[in-house]
Amino acid sequence: MKKKILQQSILVILCLEIGLNLFSCSNRLMTTDKLSFISIEEEIRLGEDLDFFTISFLNVIRNRSLNHFLTDISTKLADVSYWSELDYKIYIINESDVNHFSLPGGSIYLFRGLLELAETRGQLAAIIAHEMGHLSQRHAVSRLAEKYSYSFAAQEVIGDNPQIASHIIESLYKKDTILDYPKEHEIEADRLAINYLNKAGFHAYELKQLLEIMKNRERLEPEAFQLLQNTHPPLGFRQKKISQRLKHLQISSTVVQDDPTFEAFKSTLKKIPY
Repeated sequence: MKKKILQQSILVILCLEIGLNLFSCSNRLMTTDKLSFISIEEEIRLGEDLDFFTISFLNVIRNRSLNHFLTDISTKLADVSYWSELDYKIYIINESDVNHFSLPGGSIYLFRGLLELAETRGQLAAIIAHEMGHLSQRHAVSRLAEKYSYSFAAQEVIGDNPQIASHIIESLYKKDTILDYPKEHEIEADRLAINYLNKAGFHAYELKQLLEIMKNRERLEPEAFQLLQNTHPPLGFRQKKISQRLKHLQISSTVVQDDPTFEAFKSTLKKIPY
């Protein structure tokens, strides 16, 4: 009798664990009814098509050393992200703007002006983690569906209508683009970034530190932040929300030691002409 009760108890525990795991997964990679008609495979295929246009339209730096450094960071973050199976790709845009964005399919774009502003490896990780937060919640493809109608996902629209892809890429620098997320999406991406940074062995406080650096530079060079302002809430707003989250998690400031790999990255970047 005791053995039977024990077996039943174990079965109940296993069922609860399975249920909790399913619940957890459903709250990690965004698969709401709103996006149910856009399969993961379709989003990845869309990302591949968009990649073709971004590489030709944007001024991307091609440097093996720089790419290796950023890929190493992204791999560590991807392993703990809510969409770890996605093939994340990091691109550097050779422009002085302080900006960053990501597109469906896993492509993350970092502007050179932002990389030059960062003072630590962890601060670069913070930006990459923020974009991974957007991607895991499928924010970009959701905005894309809203802007170009929900019917586009049911067919290979990019292949049949390549002008849509070029229009998407060309409009990235304008107001009301697919990257102009609501404030709640930005808050969510920052919250997930803090989570990913902690799990990957980085210090989450560096996200706050980078935003402070950006805000100070924005006062001196507002023109360098025009693109960021078009697609993100004010830096002060994000700072406040991030500070609240860090305080809630009892994460305090930290002194970051010198990182030779980061210094080598900055040195290599400096040698590349605009």
